[in-house]
Amino acid sequence: MCVMTQALQRFLGKFVVVYFDDILIFSKFVTVHLEHLRQVLEMLKKEHLYINKGKCSFLEEKTNFLGFIVSHKGVEVKSLKVYAIHEWPEP
Repeated sequence: MCVMTQALQRFLGKFVVVYFDDILIFSKFVTVHLEHLRQVLEMLKKEHLYINKGKCSFLEEKTNFLGFIVSHKGVEVKSLKVYAIHEWPEP
């Protein structure tokens, strides 16, 4: 996580979130997003870090990140994660 955080430090909190080896790039507009993606990929290349194509998805309107659903609406908890709480009987 430290290596990723250091490599992408200048982007963190602006348009990138990093958790261990997971990178989330977020933008309001597709054109801006493509530029952010280019910047991140160039920085990874410069730092000799590689992506796993099998774990990548691009230009998603909604994605699963660390067990949460992230979209233009904000961050939501996956319904499966709170199912047990909803099913608890009232005391």
